[in-house]
Amino acid sequence: MPGPLSIVRQAREGWRRVWYRARLGALGTDCHIDPGVNFQYPGRIHLGDGVGIGRNATLRANTEANPGIRLGKGVNINDAVVINANRGFVTLGERSWLGPFCLVYGNGGVTIGRNVLVAGHTTINTVSHAAERCDIPINDQPVLTDPVVIEDDVWIGLNAVILQGVTLGQGAIIGAGAVVTKSITPRSIAVGVPARVVGRRTGAPGILEEAP
Repeated sequence: MPGPLSIVRQAREGWRRVWYRARLGALGTDCHIDPGVNFQYPGRIHLGDGVGIGRNATLRANTEANPGIRLGKGVNINDAVVINANRGFVTLGERSWLGPFCLVYGNGGVTIGRNVLVAGHTTINTVSHAAERCDIPINDQPVLTDPVVIEDDVWIGLNAVILQGVTLGQGAIIGAGAVVTKSITPRSIAVGVPARVVGRRTGAPGILEEAP
């Protein structure tokens, strides 16, 4: 028979599920949402079946753009991830994964495909500032946005930075600490600051092709 603490814990989890279902735009079945998760503008947040969200993650859907923030079936968001729609949108396809402390700025729109692995402390950014004029502060100059598209089956290493206007092609690999300023073709392997293609996946086990 469950003890008093177990009964209280189950009651709290039950009330949290009721709250989420009443306020989120959509809540799939078998979702696991850890304590401390912060949903802001929850009506614009849509969770598919089996989504997991770790402790102290923040999802801020401050946008009128469709689809707001949408996490597909089996998406896993780890501890302390921050996803900001910021008048844009962020979507993650089925079974994609964001490691701890990732930061996603959706101003220009972020589309992440299926089975994408994003290691911890990675930043995905879709916004910058114009800086041509020197007679006024940069903070007073126009905000510039461009979308980021990450296609299916991409693997991004620790501490990478993906900047606005970039597309990462299907099956690409981005090395740890890379700063990606230009689009990367499918199955390419890119490393460095700024990132450059150093090889390509051939599809044969254990065989990589060096870039020319």
